[in-house]
Amino acid sequence: MRLAMLGYFGFGNAGDEAILAAELAALRAALETTSPASTPPEFVAISGDPARTESAHRISAVSRTDFRAVVRTLRSCDALVAGGGSLLQDVTSARPVAFYAGTMLVARALRKPVFVYAQGLGPLRRRANRMLTGLALRSSRYVSLRDEGSTALAARMRVRGVDLVADPVLGIDLSLVRARPVPSTPRLAVALRPWADSATWLPVVRDALRELAADVEVVLVPFHAGQDVDLARDLAVDLGAEVVDPAKGHRAVLNAVVGASAVLGMRLHALITAAAADRPFVALSYDPKVTAFAEQVGQPVAATLPGPIDRDALVAGVRKALEGADETYLQRLAALRVSAARPATEIARLLTV
Repeated sequence: MRLAMLGYFGFGNAGDEAILAAELAALRAALETTSPASTPPEFVAISGDPARTESAHRISAVSRTDFRAVVRTLRSCDALVAGGGSLLQDVTSARPVAFYAGTMLVARALRKPVFVYAQGLGPLRRRANRMLTGLALRSSRYVSLRDEGSTALAARMRVRGVDLVADPVLGIDLSLVRARPVPSTPRLAVALRPWADSATWLPVVRDALRELAADVEVVLVPFHAGQDVDLARDLAVDLGAEVVDPAKGHRAVLNAVVGASAVLGMRLHALITAAAADRPFVALSYDPKVTAFAEQVGQPVAATLPGPIDRDALVAGVRKALEGADETYLQRLAALRVSAARPATEIARLLTV
C-alpha cells in the first residue's frame, strides 16, 4: 500500500508538521490492524521542502512545484490523503484552492481514490473557488472535516456524508512528554503570531506578560519559523524569557508546549497540542477556527484580534489556566480523541474492502 500525503508540509510550520506526524502514525496503526499480514504501508508527501520532510518524518517526498513529479507520484500511489489543516480557503490568496483542489482532481482523473482527512474548510470568498472546492470534495471517496462551520459550508456546496471529527493532532502520540509532571514552577508557553493592528493589541499582551513573568517562567514558542520568530525574540528580550528554536524541528516546538503548565496562544495548533497533552490554554483568536476550537473544548478566548484586550482579565485568565485542567475539560478531550482516530480507521477500511 502506497499513499500520497497532501498538505501544507515542508514550510517550517510546526502545526502542519504535527498534523503529518499524527496522520502517519494513525494510518500505520489502522492499516496494520485492518491487514496485519500485509507489508507496512509506504508514504510519499507532496512538500514545499522534500529534503526537510524526508528528514523530519522518515518518508519519501516530492516537490509540490514539480508538476510532473506530483503526477508521477499520484499515478504510482494507491490513494491520495488530503489534509488536515485549512487547505481549501482563499483568505490568504486564491492559489491554495487551485493547488489543493486541483491536485485532488488530478488524482481522481488518474482513477485514484481521494480521502479528505480532518480538514478545516473555508472561508471561500470567490465563487470560482467554491465551485472548484465543491467539485473536489464531491469527487472524494471519504470526507472528514474538523468543525461544524466547515461541515455547514460543505453542505451548502452539496457535499454529502461528511464525517465531523477532531483535529488529528489531538490524537498524536505524546507519550514521551505527556509522562512529565506539570512543572513545580509554573511555566507558560506563549505562541503568538504577527497580525493586523499589532500596535493596538501587542502592547497590552506585552504588559500582561511582564506581570506574569515576575512569578511564572515564560517560554516563547514560535510555531512558524518564517513568520513568528522575530516577534518571539522581541518579546523574549523584554521578558528575559527563553525562545524555542523552530529550526530544531516540530518535535522541539511541541515539546515546549506539552512541557508547560499552560499555554497562551494565537496559533491553532499550539492550542491543539496543549489539549493533546491535557494542558489548559487561553486563546487570543485571530481566526474563527481558533475561536471554534476553544469553544469546542471549553477554554477561554481572551480577545478576538485586532479588537481590544482587557489586560487584567487576560492576566487573571492565564493564572487560572496555570492552576491546572478541570475535569470537564479532560472529559471533552477524551471524547474528541476518539473521533480524531476515526478518519484513519475509515480510510484503512475503505482501502481494504
